[in-house]
Amino acid sequence: MLAIDWGSSSFRAWHLNAAGDILAKLSTQRGILSFQGQGFADYLQAHCGPWLAQSATVIMAGMVGSRNGWQEVPYLPCPAGAEDITAALTSLHSELHPNLQLVPGLQYAGHNGLMDVMRGEETQIIGALQLTEMNEALLCLPGTHSKWAQVEYGSITAFSTFFSGELFALLTKHSSLAGVCDIQVHDEPAFLLGLEQAADIRGLSHLLFSPRAAVVTGQMRPQQAGSYLSGLIIGAEIQGARRALIEPGLLSADKPLLLVGSEVLTQRYQQALAFYQLPCRTISGEQAVLAGLYRLATGQ
Repeated sequence: MLAIDWGSSSFRAWHLNAAGDILAKLSTQRGILSFQGQGFADYLQAHCGPWLAQSATVIMAGMVGSRNGWQEVPYLPCPAGAEDITAALTSLHSELHPNLQLVPGLQYAGHNGLMDVMRGEETQIIGALQLTEMNEALLCLPGTHSKWAQVEYGSITAFSTFFSGELFALLTKHSSLAGVCDIQVHDEPAFLLGLEQAADIRGLSHLLFSPRAAVVTGQMRPQQAGSYLSGLIIGAEIQGARRALIEPGLLSADKPLLLVGSEVLTQRYQQALAFYQLPCRTISGEQAVLAGLYRLATGQ
């Protein structure tokens, strides 16, 4: 089979044998946003042609199934487990391959009645549960749009999205903080200070000005201000998630939070969670999405 995670800014493909072992893999930065709604088949043929010819099944997750992707797949409502998602796989009618399947995203109406959505993270969650052999968990998937999700009896029952990654990128590239925040160096004391200050009752809108004030008055160096800003944003996310999703007793030493993502991001979040005394277990985002795609395609 050919398993693909095609997001907004990246493309990852794995050629697998029947047992799910990796025969070959490929990763590029050609996410769906760079295609402007066309050219997906040509790109897949050019980069994965030999794998396509050898695969009985092609399964794709992520933004490739969005309205800006190859073919839009409707969101599946929560609660939804692996069996529900597998049943909602959508065939993509293309001459490229006779059995090309798209994974649906999920939608959830929060306590305020406003909808939240995810695409791609549902596959990582299914994979993380498979890897840990857990059917009840709280998960954090840090990224451009961080997701916190609750799983009960093997089904994703609730989730919340946080704009953390995109907010940090916007502020450090296109705001008045861009000239005062150096994000190339991680300053641990400044990051921890940001986590501490994130609890300020005046809120994040007030706190976001403080890195600039600290630099222009000489209280911080730009290298410190970037890490401090990261601590403020991640801290605000964790505090919000605790209030929204974490029930008393849900987290414990024998049932830690599952932290799923890239090594760089999970290290930063692991440090933040430790600061707030929240136990966590780290899972590779790549391993999770691969296990999820295999599970959804084969039921194993």
